[in-house]
Amino acid sequence: MKKVLIADSHPLFRDFLKQKLSEDQIEVITTQENRDIYTRVLSTLPNLIILDMEEESEMEMEFLEKKLHDTNCADIPVIITGPKQDRANIAAFAKYGVIKYFEKPVQFDLFFKSIGYVVHVPLTMDTTPCILDLHRNNNIIFVEIALGLNREKIALLQFKLSEMIQREEIDNPKIVLMLSNLELSFMDGYNLEFLIDNVLACPKVHTKNVKILSLSNFVQELINGHSDYEGIEITSNLSRVLTDIVDTSITSDVSDLITNKFLTPSYEAQDTASIATRFSSDVSSDEVSEKTGSVISIAIIDSDEASLDVTKTYFEQIGASCYTCTNGPEFLKNYEDGKFDLIILDVLLQDQTGLSLLKTLHSKPHSPPIVVYSPSLQKDIVVKVLSAGAASYLVKPQKQNILIQKCLAILKTKE
Repeated sequence: MKKVLIADSHPLFRDFLKQKLSEDQIEVITTQENRDIYTRVLSTLPNLIILDMEEESEMEMEFLEKKLHDTNCADIPVIITGPKQDRANIAAFAKYGVIKYFEKPVQFDLFFKSIGYVVHVPLTMDTTPCILDLHRNNNIIFVEIALGLNREKIALLQFKLSEMIQREEIDNPKIVLMLSNLELSFMDGYNLEFLIDNVLACPKVHTKNVKILSLSNFVQELINGHSDYEGIEITSNLSRVLTDIVDTSITSDVSDLITNKFLTPSYEAQDTASIATRFSSDVSSDEVSEKTGSVISIAIIDSDEASLDVTKTYFEQIGASCYTCTNGPEFLKNYEDGKFDLIILDVLLQDQTGLSLLKTLHSKPHSPPIVVYSPSLQKDIVVKVLSAGAASYLVKPQKQNILIQKCLAILKTKE
């Protein structure tokens, strides 16, 4: 059985992830005190370490330094969740065996996919399109669901609600489940029960304080036929629901409450601590590209496509994002300043642009380190390569660990 160690002080993240991984027969080890990570790692030797970092991260960095110099655990891969950082800072984590860095709030589907990739376990996940947002107005929590019922997001909802209720110190929470944009039938009964059960599993939530806004007759039939749901009200009129639950000492105008609710940022927008209820399928491609978690971004330029594919595979296995190209002009056409942490270049390109490409790239204002990775070159060409700005020259082919370690060492000198 594969083992994953989660070092995270955030209970929502830790508990939800433990539940999800356990369903796929992965042993989960947790530690809430980051000062104990090193000891726990040595005693359990997990297949993966998931490490949470805050703005002040002295203990976490101390652990990574110890891990780096301990042959017993140096090769254990690490996935970090943490605050937004510059690309250069994120790239510096690669030398510690960090293969992914996810900025908070973490898009769970991308995060979960990375875990499965590392531990080589096909993790199950519901991919049903679904938008789920939480809004709060005083003690009223609005849960908006559209498109469909996704079991991953519904399971996460329980933890999100519990966290909101505890953090905001809501003594008598009232939940409005807004399902009016969903077309539901008896085929959705299993997932609808799962939704309601997860809401009722939250501390302090009682059936009498749960209202469901829906246009579906099926929802009414399901609630009426379920003894555990006695007290839940179903309606197609939001104003009627709010009239029943609004605190008139705060506002007597229901329309103001509705307007305020929609103008209030979603809970997720304010909660950068843990997991997003929006997955990558819910956002634009630009947002997804920023959330993929890649620690380093590498460009590989090689006209030998077989060699290019091997090099790309090497670096993808350590979590790098790889852009590949077979000729110089095409690469320059798509080159963007600051896009890459490292460039790997075979100067013996078929279009004979290798050396001139090296000189051009090195002249860029913020050029990343360039590693020339080519078959054995004549001495005078090696001199020209290094004089043109190459950070290093490696004779092709190299074993995976040697190529990666040399490139990571070059990135380290860049810091």
